[in-house]
Amino acid sequence: MAETQFLSVIRIWAALAWADGVIAEAEATAMKRLIAAAQLSEDEKATAHGFLASRVELDTSNMGALSDDAKKGIYRAACRLSAVDHDVAAAERIFLSRLRDGLGLTEADAKEIEQGVPGL
Repeated sequence: MAETQFLSVIRIWAALAWADGVIAEAEATAMKRLIAAAQLSEDEKATAHGFLASRVELDTSNMGALSDDAKKGIYRAACRLSAVDHDVAAAERIFLSRLRDGLGLTEADAKEIEQGVPGL
């Protein structure tokens, strides 16, 4: 079964949380709230929780059909998640750069989004 776009987005955010090698408690809590609130099947929720149990890597291959606004929203949420533990690691900044490129966002758009995220 192919992964839904929403599950792919959760995978991206989990990959960000793993970017520095560990998932901080604040990151895990935020991800668990997101998974609980998401309209996912029980199997998809189990898969999403698995992203928190073992490291996942960035994969934007399922994002091409999304609107520019949706891509910006994914990037904005990733920026917020990176700052949720009040420690944006160098690996997380590198990840955000790779995510920006993978989503096809311009540097100007990314910078504008980042400026709206406290602590980034």
